[in-house]
Amino acid sequence: MRLNIYYDLKYAPATFNFATFLVLGNIMRQKMGAELMGVNIVAEEYRKRTQRENVRPQFEMKFKVNHILSRLPFLIPEVDSVDVTTGPLTKTKSPSFPRGYPPSNLEDSKWARHKIPYNDSYLHQFYGQEDLNLRPFKASEQAKFFIDNLFGDNVMAIHLRTSYNLASRNSNLDEWYKVYQELKRLKFRPIVIPDFEDCVMNRLFSKYDWEVFEPAAFDHDLRLALAEKAINNLMINAGSITTIAHSDCPYIIFKWVSETHLTTVENHKITKLLDYGDDLKWAAHNQHLIWEADDADIILKTLDL
Repeated sequence: MRLNIYYDLKYAPATFNFATFLVLGNIMRQKMGAELMGVNIVAEEYRKRTQRENVRPQFEMKFKVNHILSRLPFLIPEVDSVDVTTGPLTKTKSPSFPRGYPPSNLEDSKWARHKIPYNDSYLHQFYGQEDLNLRPFKASEQAKFFIDNLFGDNVMAIHLRTSYNLASRNSNLDEWYKVYQELKRLKFRPIVIPDFEDCVMNRLFSKYDWEVFEPAAFDHDLRLALAEKAINNLMINAGSITTIAHSDCPYIIFKWVSETHLTTVENHKITKLLDYGDDLKWAAHNQHLIWEADDADIILKTLDL
């Protein structure tokens, strides 16, 4: 049996929030006992709710669908199909998720009672249920083959955020370079994964003399395969690491809080039920959040190498 899940971009963002929706859809698959999951992305229209969405042109949104959304589902092994619909959706397949989709009346006012569940708050009810997997993302065997061919067993992965959106949330590159140098001194092989936007725009990461693996910035499967290979994954709070946060990869996420409304202590309490200092509710023993800045002293102290 296959569960068919629908992510409609008229009502949901073209961001890494899609990964959270996939986690929730996979939970529904587990609860109903379905072996497989089919993913349907409806991209006839794009939501215009936030300031960011209102200023971004349609061609950029289409790029995000092709570059991010269409690639993430196959990182869940039980997904056997991904369809992107750019025209009107004529019918849905049963059984389907979310409940109530599509609405009988496509007016936004009628859809208010039927939401596409892409926020972490929809996961609250499943916290602590050990029979449900909230860490379903896994790299493909081919991606792992490529990574094994390139890297040994001494890799420490550093995942950067240098986006032009909400720049206050970005990685402190000077501090991460200090961490890189110390890891090299300790005979690890630190590998830097730059931010995708930075790779194709300002290339701030290239100002530093460190080993970079750019393909992982472009290909989410390779990023996840490298994350699985690494002794640890060092990063800050960013959308691009959502699949790692919902995987079995070891990680330490620094700068978990910032002054932007999405990552304040208060917002983490509401969206993830976290108190200051907590780890994610679904985290494994080697997955941790650091609620302090990404300063080299804090990072190295946390690693305690």
